[in-house]
Amino acid sequence: MSQPSKGRLTRQARCIFLLQCGLSVTVIVFTLLPVTLLNDREYALTVPFLAAVLLLAVALLCATRFMRLLRGANEKIDSLITHDELTGLPNRPWFFARLDEEIDRARRYGKDLALVMVDLDDFRRINDTFGHPQGDLALAEVARLLKANIRASDIAVRYGGEEFMVILPEADARQAAQAAEKLRMIVEVNDISLEGPEIRVTVSCGVADLVSLRPDRCSSRDALITAADRAMHQAKQNGRNQVFMHEPAHERQLTLV
Repeated sequence: MSQPSKGRLTRQARCIFLLQCGLSVTVIVFTLLPVTLLNDREYALTVPFLAAVLLLAVALLCATRFMRLLRGANEKIDSLITHDELTGLPNRPWFFARLDEEIDRARRYGKDLALVMVDLDDFRRINDTFGHPQGDLALAEVARLLKANIRASDIAVRYGGEEFMVILPEADARQAAQAAEKLRMIVEVNDISLEGPEIRVTVSCGVADLVSLRPDRCSSRDALITAADRAMHQAKQNGRNQVFMHEPAHERQLTLV
């Protein structure tokens, strides 16, 4: 959690504590003062009871506010654990767990499952030319484009650095490659202007699916990620800004109609 968020939560908790203390002291003072000044037995018995009720109400009010604050802090912590702060996408550990689930589901019900690895081309050049803040903004914008242009059932995550992954349930390699080509074109035509120079960003994509995997000693998850990674690197070696699809024998460039 960032320092500004920690400071804000600390201030809010302190305000709740001071509010409870102040209200409690006020109730006690205004309760005991008349009792000490008036010689009325019935009043002396009634007022402490009312004071106890008021103190309980104050405690419940402050406890409710504090629990709401604590719930919000826990939700923020959970989000930081499972999501990338820069792009807002799920992060690498969350991706591994979710991909295992999707592979198990695909195996169990005989469904297709595909994976697309998306890597920004020449990202180091962007950082060196425009600076790291502009590079971060470019990453965030590409993440937004990916998230906005996939199916509701698809899952985009930040895999690490300038790499993203897209899980496509119930899609074979060719369907995933067509989806990847759509994403590639969208990123290419959306020149990123972020309160500064216009930055032209392209991506290379590697596509793999469960059917294309060879039996191996490693897990299906690792094999699927490795296949998509190899296809992506093949796209890089072939000139970047393109989509390659993994096949058991080799990776071949996607031919789109």
